[in-house]
Amino acid sequence: MSIIHDYRLTHCSMKILTFLMYYRGMTALQLTQMYYEVQLPLNTQKSSIHNYLSKLKNQGLVASKKVNDPLHPGSLYWLTSTGLDTAKDLLNIDIGAAGSGYIFSDDNQQQTQADLPYEIYAPPQTQVEHHLSLIDFFNSLRWNFFDDEHIPHRLSMYCSVEYSIANKQTKIRPDAEIILANGDVYWIEIDKATESHAKLLNKFNNYKHYFDYLKQQKRPVPLKGILFVTDTKQHEGGLKRRWSSLLSAYLKVMHTTDVDVRLLLTPLNRLEQTLRFEMQRKELEVTAKQFLSTKAQLEEYPKMQRYSKLSSEQLLFALAINNNAYKIIYANISNTFDSSAYTNFQHFLTNEARIKKKNEVQKLKFQGLEQIIFYQDDPPQLLQRLHGSENNPEIEDLLKQLAKNIEFVELIY
Repeated sequence: MSIIHDYRLTHCSMKILTFLMYYRGMTALQLTQMYYEVQLPLNTQKSSIHNYLSKLKNQGLVASKKVNDPLHPGSLYWLTSTGLDTAKDLLNIDIGAAGSGYIFSDDNQQQTQADLPYEIYAPPQTQVEHHLSLIDFFNSLRWNFFDDEHIPHRLSMYCSVEYSIANKQTKIRPDAEIILANGDVYWIEIDKATESHAKLLNKFNNYKHYFDYLKQQKRPVPLKGILFVTDTKQHEGGLKRRWSSLLSAYLKVMHTTDVDVRLLLTPLNRLEQTLRFEMQRKELEVTAKQFLSTKAQLEEYPKMQRYSKLSSEQLLFALAINNNAYKIIYANISNTFDSSAYTNFQHFLTNEARIKKKNEVQKLKFQGLEQIIFYQDDPPQLLQRLHGSENNPEIEDLLKQLAKNIEFVELIY
């Protein structure tokens, strides 16, 4: 038992106050899941958290209201202004402190929370369902990744970025940000499948303008990908159609930029699988290279002369060579819903003429181009045609070329 601001608080009460400060509010079930780090808590665990929340409400530290959300029945709980001040004292946050806002999964985390005013902290009064879906995402991070693989994350109020375009200030507001164990940064968009194709185009235009701004300022792009996360129900129907709309909007906007930022989509029940794939890309590339070498030997191309990279991190093509001829193999390692198969292929085609001028293939006969997409578990979902009414011959031709002579290879790692 501790006394803070004259409030007598148990360990559980202090933990609840901390979680509510970190995440701006959640349901009692979500708090129970977070506290006990389980997806399906016991009835006794749920009852215990309800009792503590009732005591904190009686102390004036927590408030609640009923929510009309079939996926999150019950009430939304959040800190009152007094509760927020109490939580700041509990976490030893200095007055006026600026922090990065990163939240870590272990109890010995470094304190990074800022001294935010209550109006910034307060939970959203509209789009509550969207906020609660975001909490489901954070909960999934906490119970699926532990110890050295825990994933630091922070909310929109910390990772939103202001930038200027045409001498006007604007802002890009991802729902959250995560840092994987390999150091890659991803921005999170909670997708309720309510945004029209036109709104998706506007969203990606905002991203493109931000990337253009960074390039103009000669600053690096600070993220590896944009991950759209749907609820589990979306996985049961309509996920492929939603991917078609998302990817079409992304390609229409991004096909003119050379920024290497992947678009990914995952339902919440596949989040762990999706993120682990991203963290294992380097190891998967080693396995992919071994496959290509074996394939070349079997097809009587004894020399896999080199594996060449047209970007700093990804295998994009290999040259299979014998004494008389050579062929080029476009290779991509792809998640299930992943834009890289298209953006990397576009980058590859831009450099195809330069590849054919390499010294090792001069005077040899060109035997053609093959495309291989490497994956784990589930084959990548390729786009058959662009979604939406706008025509874009360049992208449509890209889709057709990628589909020619394509081979899918499952990697066992």
